[in-house]
Amino acid sequence: MEPNLKSSLIKAYSRLLRPLVQVLLRTGVTYPEFADLVKRVFVEAAAREIRRQGDDDSATRISLVTGMSQRETVEVLERRSSGADSATSLEDIEAILSGWHTDPRFVGPYGLPLELSLHERNRPDFSTLTAIFSPRRKAKDLAQELLRVGVVLETSYGMYRVLTRTYMPAVSDPESLDRLGRAVQFFVETIEFNRRQSDPNDRRFERTVTSDFGVRPEDLGRLQSLIRTRGQALLEEIDTWLSMRDKPDSDLPPLGVKAGLGIFHYVEEQDEDVN
Repeated sequence: MEPNLKSSLIKAYSRLLRPLVQVLLRTGVTYPEFADLVKRVFVEAAAREIRRQGDDDSATRISLVTGMSQRETVEVLERRSSGADSATSLEDIEAILSGWHTDPRFVGPYGLPLELSLHERNRPDFSTLTAIFSPRRKAKDLAQELLRVGVVLETSYGMYRVLTRTYMPAVSDPESLDRLGRAVQFFVETIEFNRRQSDPNDRRFERTVTSDFGVRPEDLGRLQSLIRTRGQALLEEIDTWLSMRDKPDSDLPPLGVKAGLGIFHYVEEQDEDVN
């Protein structure tokens, strides 16, 4: 890599890491814990890139690519193979909420989601909804999870009523950090993908609009209201369009491709040191 490009990349990563490190500090993650995580990610990313190039992802080859010692590399590989990452319910909850609001089998008059019982013969029920949109989960367990996070209400007559189409995890929920990781990952991958495409027509949609001279503090609330209203409407339109597509056959190639759209509203921190 050219020296100027490498320097610019390191500076860009300094900006990228600053808010992420702030999150780590607020949740009590120490530098040694973070450094250990970085080692694992370096090894995993290097192994993936080596395999993509058709080479053998041995510990020796990975250590050469990452600059880590072979001993460190072997230790990371052994720890990775001995344990599994804990999963959250974020994707399951989002999939259920989307299907409940868009699938004609679970939507009633005027496009309102139906109230569902856990099991009911010859009628749409929550078990069927779960089998379609989150088949790896048990319906009863997922229903309890939806009740816990407050997106579903159990009525006095034993039916489940969905309360929202959008799930925003509480700060104390692991899903909030899962959401953080996924959002940053998808955004960075899109930026990097576009950076590598010489033809603008091959790039994924990624745009930013900003106020040239800033906005008055009293206008921030109006801007937020506008973004929430228009942004939510666009996301629901895209979500409905996606739900109307034929589902890919999971048994035959090509398999389904995960794709979507993310929108975020930013307010730049005034005291941020960007140098």
